[in-house]
Amino acid sequence: MSGYFCKTRSRYVGVDIGSQTIKIVELSHSNGTFQLEGYAIEPLPAAPMDDQTSAEPKSVAQVLRKALGSGPFMAREAVVALPDTQIICKHLDLEAGLSDDDLELYVRVEAEQYIPYALEEAALDFEVLGPSPGDSERLDVLLVTCRQQTVGWYEAVLSMAGLKPRVIAVQAHALGRALEDATPSFGQSKPLSTLAVIDFAHPTSLLSVVHKGQVLYARELLFGAQTLADEAFEPSAFEQVQRGLEHYVASGSEHAVQMLILAGPVGARTDLCAWFEARLGMPVHVANPFAPMTISPLVTPQALRCDAPMLLTACGLALRGFD
Repeated sequence: MSGYFCKTRSRYVGVDIGSQTIKIVELSHSNGTFQLEGYAIEPLPAAPMDDQTSAEPKSVAQVLRKALGSGPFMAREAVVALPDTQIICKHLDLEAGLSDDDLELYVRVEAEQYIPYALEEAALDFEVLGPSPGDSERLDVLLVTCRQQTVGWYEAVLSMAGLKPRVIAVQAHALGRALEDATPSFGQSKPLSTLAVIDFAHPTSLLSVVHKGQVLYARELLFGAQTLADEAFEPSAFEQVQRGLEHYVASGSEHAVQMLILAGPVGARTDLCAWFEARLGMPVHVANPFAPMTISPLVTPQALRCDAPMLLTACGLALRGFD
């Protein structure tokens, strides 16, 4: 057959390189539907570090190759995230009606005020988000920049693992994208626009507040996933989460949190949602970015139920490949 009635699925892999693990998610898309084709989680042998780029690209690429070899991954174009600690994001308020060349020039001039290194060393990108919130005659422009050598490190890791970099993304943006696509699956009668996400990790956890796919607020919490099975976990977790939410309210945001999402290695703790819900007085769900998708028969459902909460960022990265 010539294939006139068969539409090939496009596929991309999202690569989340953390301080302790590499997580990868491969998605395909056809006829308006996303499908999870496969995923993998591989530990990194090196000791945890704040800056992953201090490791040799070759050693990290070996772990990534192992992850890719653990399943039937077909995609060769990948999206990888830079950690929020490695980038500078700024909202710029610029004049509307500028030509593309003038807009780029203005952004570069503005960027010099914010980056602590020479502009020649910077990898710089920007996106026009729309009219400025305070003045419809001006533009809200998001500036994102980091060192070129940082981008080069991530490109080298992907290349050594046999992958082609499609997009170098921002970790927080990937988190927001995954949640934006998964929100309709939470079963609420009214659409939700503002969610708090706690990503349990080691040795600290991260609380983020996401509004319509954009991270408004992020704060490290002083407890980690290593205490999930301990009796001391629950009171410590509640105290830290409550304090983080209070800090968010005190920051002056006009967007009230409507739901708490639990991410990280929480798949086995089926009691956590009810426990947090009773104390916070708001709906609480375990993260599952794949709920609105179809699942490949090659993916084991039982394993996915436990692992899905750890794959939010990797899923968001894979989704970014289709933009």
